[in-house]
Amino acid sequence: MEKNRVQMLTLVLCAALLGLDLWQLRQLSDLRNQLGSVETNLQMESRRLDEQVQAVRRDMKSAEELVRSWDYSPSVNPEKRCLDVEVSAMLKEWGEDTAAELLWIRENGGEGGGSVPLSGDGTGTFAGTLELPLDELWTDYGLYTVIRNGETRHRQSLGLLGSAGELLPVQCTSQAGRTQAEYMKDLFTVYECGAELYTGSSETEGHMFRLRRGGEIAAEQAAEPGDRSDSYFCGKLSAEVRPGDEIALTFFCRDKNGLGYEFLLRSWTAVAERDLWDNSTAWVDWPRLTWE
Repeated sequence: MEKNRVQMLTLVLCAALLGLDLWQLRQLSDLRNQLGSVETNLQMESRRLDEQVQAVRRDMKSAEELVRSWDYSPSVNPEKRCLDVEVSAMLKEWGEDTAAELLWIRENGGEGGGSVPLSGDGTGTFAGTLELPLDELWTDYGLYTVIRNGETRHRQSLGLLGSAGELLPVQCTSQAGRTQAEYMKDLFTVYECGAELYTGSSETEGHMFRLRRGGEIAAEQAAEPGDRSDSYFCGKLSAEVRPGDEIALTFFCRDKNGLGYEFLLRSWTAVAERDLWDNSTAWVDWPRLTWE
């Protein structure tokens, strides 16, 4: 009898302890959920504060900026053989004594810079012309304005203008998917050459496909109009090639200013008969520009 009471008491105590454990586990689970909710609320509040801080900073920066907007328009200058980039800036505030100047610097490893005066038109727009040399096609230029109102001087970054190569009025891309190359018995041949020009309002002429071997013209053929506006093709172009020769397929045209553009479409190195390597490193030297 005594043994049964002890067993019963033991079972009761075990059940009580189990209930206590379950209650504690539930309390811990609730606490975890509460902590998770608090953490989520803190993260959301932190993001809201960050957004508010960024908005305040943007407002402060906007209040400090005197240039409302700016724009540019490139064109070829055949007399000076450079690229003229007309830059205009619209100011938020101006007066009779307001003077503006455009500063430019070389961004990617180049040295030096300069300045161009900006002339006002009486409506808050100040404009000037930046002359970019065409022998530095891939030098990036950063622009700044300096605005003077009496004795007050304010300098503001306009951002990156880019390079003369990117601003050229004539651009070209290869329709490389249709171009096939073959190298057999010292003869290199390309089939179905294709190119597409982007000229805007510029007019071009003298469209021609060329094969260059070691930099020299080995073969060329007048381009035929393609199935789309400003697209061109030729069916077949061949040149004698020896192992080790570098071959470039290019597209040439000339604009109304007499500036000739030659764009690289594809480039290979002849290794052995039937064996060609794509030469991707050749792209840095193109396009090549020539004057009549």
